[in-house]
Amino acid sequence: MICAVVVAFTAACGRRDEPVVDVDQREPQQLRRALGAEPDTLDPRLAEDNAALAIAAELHEGLTRSAPDGSIRPGAAESWEASGDGRSYLFRLRNGLKWSDGESLAAEHFASALLELSQPDSTAPFADLFDALHAVEVLDARQLRLILERPLPQLPALLALPAAAPRYPRAQFDGTTPVSGPFRLRERTIGERLLLERNPFYWDADSVALDEVSYLTVQDLGTELNLYRTGEIDITSEVPNTHVAALQAELPGELRITPYLGVYAYAVNMERLADQDARTALAMAVDRARITRQVTGAGEIPAYGWIPAGMTGYTPARFAWHGLPYQQAADTARQLWSAARSRGEAPDTLTLCTDASANHHRTAVALADLWRSALEVETRIVELEWGVYLDTRRAPGECDVIRLGWSADFVDPEAFAGVFESSNPQNTLGYRSELYDRLLAQSRAAATPAQRMTILADAEAALLEDVAVVPVFFRVSKRLVKPAVTGVEANPLGQLPSRDLSLKRD
Repeated sequence: MICAVVVAFTAACGRRDEPVVDVDQREPQQLRRALGAEPDTLDPRLAEDNAALAIAAELHEGLTRSAPDGSIRPGAAESWEASGDGRSYLFRLRNGLKWSDGESLAAEHFASALLELSQPDSTAPFADLFDALHAVEVLDARQLRLILERPLPQLPALLALPAAAPRYPRAQFDGTTPVSGPFRLRERTIGERLLLERNPFYWDADSVALDEVSYLTVQDLGTELNLYRTGEIDITSEVPNTHVAALQAELPGELRITPYLGVYAYAVNMERLADQDARTALAMAVDRARITRQVTGAGEIPAYGWIPAGMTGYTPARFAWHGLPYQQAADTARQLWSAARSRGEAPDTLTLCTDASANHHRTAVALADLWRSALEVETRIVELEWGVYLDTRRAPGECDVIRLGWSADFVDPEAFAGVFESSNPQNTLGYRSELYDRLLAQSRAAATPAQRMTILADAEAALLEDVAVVPVFFRVSKRLVKPAVTGVEANPLGQLPSRDLSLKRD
């Protein structure tokens, strides 16, 4: 028997006197959203899954923040300036910053967070992004200087990640720890919902229209859709692929489909599929046009590379064979798989692991059918509960391929390229390449932005030649949004922070 674990966190009695917020004697504006899963952690430094990152972005704000259009704007810092050589940044904090309990928020809190993140033994999933950080100097309560070992042009964007948010001195991340963002956690019922309330001490609280945000941790997309139809949620996390066409006809103004910098793929367990021909066969046997047309059907783009197009200055690499007609690619795949099998390097049965979801199930079944037809290999599909899936990604065991959805956390190719670096904690399926690591290192030392982009494209080409990942399509966000919700904009990162939204209910 499985029992639901319920933990309720309520506002601490000892909070300092809170600013008076004029709500015009109206009913509180509560936005009801579906989250798609239970957050794996409330610690912004450890957040890596979409649910945890979404909540972290609501509760925490760093020196910078991402605007609805994906551009980087001042956050807790009112301004910053870089040195001429790009190896030093001076940040000036806004006056009067406070934690959500009213305590003063100072430069030292940002410094301690960033220094902890940059330690060699850091377990933070995004720590590698900050490996160029050499030192942090606290000049006074409102000024700090970040000193880098090498130029890091994407630093302002990195500082908008939840991982770079300030650290409360006595942080426990149990729901009562004060936060720095536009909302704070009022209640949490594990397996059901998280209730956020507007943080009255947030520096820009006057611009936050919502009083509350209720996140339902619903994992079944069909249930989400039913809750939306009955008016119990205002925004879904996604919609079932099987319903896209019907919803486009039924609710054309409410179904929001927008491309963003995300890729849907399967990472290859390099220990179990060590043969390059076998991995190439798996990639070539995927009919991406058929999947995006018949299985997903929401405007996804067939993916023949790891990094999406659309980032200024970057020309993505693609598989060398990506222009082949599918039947020709499938014939070549069959020959490669047969040769690998004759050497004992291709299994008789594949094990595909994915998190449980109607959409993921349909895509997995389509892949299994394509591999059976092209390669004459059966695929065992293992569907895992969200938490088990995350653990399995860290220790894939008998999984030959495992679903790997990846979305950019900042608008730069490095957001994708770094995932497969040997030292990256996200690189859990055994890919190790001296060439790939060397190219990434060279890109970070490049003399010009153009050289950096060229080297990153060379690195992507090396990754694809090794077939450490089987990309399937570049993603689109597909959400249902009630007409009463305003402020929804297309975002290149696929994000929809509640601080930018408001409600106009009848």
